[in-house]
Amino acid sequence: MDNKIYDIIIIGGGPAGISAAIYSKRKKLDTLVITMDIGGGLLVSGHIENYPGFIGKNSYELVEILEKQLKALDVEIKYSEVKRIEKEGEIFKVMANEEEYLAKAIIACSGSIPRKLNVPGEDKLIGRGVSYCAICDAPFSKNKIAAIIGGGNSAFQALESVSKYAKKAYLIHRSDKFRADPVLIDIAKSLSNVEFILNSIITKINGENKVESITIKNIITNEEYDLNVDMIFVEIGREPKIDYIKHLVEIDERGQIVVDKYQKTSCEGIFAAGDVTDRPYKQAIVAAGDGAIAALSAYDYLIRKGISPLK
Repeated sequence: MDNKIYDIIIIGGGPAGISAAIYSKRKKLDTLVITMDIGGGLLVSGHIENYPGFIGKNSYELVEILEKQLKALDVEIKYSEVKRIEKEGEIFKVMANEEEYLAKAIIACSGSIPRKLNVPGEDKLIGRGVSYCAICDAPFSKNKIAAIIGGGNSAFQALESVSKYAKKAYLIHRSDKFRADPVLIDIAKSLSNVEFILNSIITKINGENKVESITIKNIITNEEYDLNVDMIFVEIGREPKIDYIKHLVEIDERGQIVVDKYQKTSCEGIFAAGDVTDRPYKQAIVAAGDGAIAALSAYDYLIRKGISPLK
């Protein structure tokens, strides 16, 4: 660790982190982005049709555009994993793998990761029929057979969205009882192209270049069989990546960082944006907007505190 103190260190290189970096650099703040990759959740989104200004379909194309913006602004990037952040007075020490960095403000944009089924074939077919975002990918199930996995609100909301496009939609749940709101369950039961497969789990996803079928096991009878489907929407929850910072900020019951409308956390000098926060609607465009707000709020904080000169 040298003695350099950055104005802002941004954790994460997804839409929230990239947006925060763009706004931070435009305010002429000494900015460092620490991330494992550029793109974040976009790297597993497959197709993108709902990001304003982007008319491509492949999420990697959008990532390339965002990366070019960072390079054009000469944003400093360190490809590393942040292990822990500590606050010492008004300065934050960021420990990333074998390195340590200092900053006057932090913007946490480390996002969240979907809970996976952890079955054979899942990783290979992500973006090729396996999706973790029905809001993003439901239109791609048009005239196809789809399976939604889960029993909570997100699963039933996904089921409603997918049923508008798919010719057949299955809801597969490991129990015969649901955690979803009763109104959502009633809506699902009223849909003519929806079928429930209960007390069942997926043990394998089959297909070479795309999803072709799933292997289902009834956990009561232990019977296993294959079901032909074209798409799978995994809706069993998400896990915010907060281990490095959860000791400093308020966390809600879902493990998300609590923020206000300015993206401020409970710890002065720490801001958060995107899927890592308790903000609703986990979408790339929402995360990008939150990142911009966080950077502007961090700038105001630094000026107000008098610990970063106007440049």
